[in-house]
Amino acid sequence: MSDRVRVGVVGLGEAGSLIATGLLKAGAQVVGFDPAVTSHASVPLADSLPTVVTEADIVLSLNSSTASLKVAEQVAPLLESGAIFADLNTGTPALKRRLAGLFADDAFVDVAIMKPVPGLAEKVPMGVAGPAAARFVEQLAPFGMTLEYVSEVPGEAAARKLIRSILAKGMAGVLIDCLWAAQSMGLENWAYDEILREFDASSSDTAKRYLSGTAQHLKRRQIEMMDVVEMLTETGYESTMVAAIETNYSRILHGKKIPFSQNVS
Repeated sequence: MSDRVRVGVVGLGEAGSLIATGLLKAGAQVVGFDPAVTSHASVPLADSLPTVVTEADIVLSLNSSTASLKVAEQVAPLLESGAIFADLNTGTPALKRRLAGLFADDAFVDVAIMKPVPGLAEKVPMGVAGPAAARFVEQLAPFGMTLEYVSEVPGEAAARKLIRSILAKGMAGVLIDCLWAAQSMGLENWAYDEILREFDASSSDTAKRYLSGTAQHLKRRQIEMMDVVEMLTETGYESTMVAAIETNYSRILHGKKIPFSQNVS
């Protein structure tokens, strides 16, 4: 492990603080900067953005998607030759490509944080893409970071994160909708317990069954969803998810294939 890697962390909110503290404990030289933070229990603070940037080998931006462009624009003219700027904020692939265009050809990294940071800190899984991705992994992996090299193309790590968000946020939305529907019938306690039982019994095979089972039994499942609509109409609950589910089934019925499914006629 090199003790010469100097990491500047711009943004010391929850994620920034946890990652900066973890890297510091792992032996990296870490300095933080956040205009809203005047003192920090663990991380040494720079007195200005130029100070934290010009003294760093790697600058980590951990702010928000709304602030990421402004931060990158401020950092770009200050970044030393050979240093790396890593944007760890959630953003679209287009935004990441725009950020990359502000920096030298070998300086930008698109980093996608793939799981919640609390509990994992600097060890949270991250996808890494962009011109400096390989150097970023090489320099920070020795400090215990869980880094997956994706490609040299900025935005490809961000794309993976957002695709995963469809699953994670979509599942949360379905759970909430299910509980609201159950609540309209006085069944919320039973539904909550049923959800927990379903998740306890789930595995990768469960996902495969969902895909292949839908392909094999589409018509039956469409009819069942029609029954759901009729039931909820009687209770007065307007589902936020049922219409989208019906739309997907309609697409499949009209020939759109389900990836990784086995459609047995």
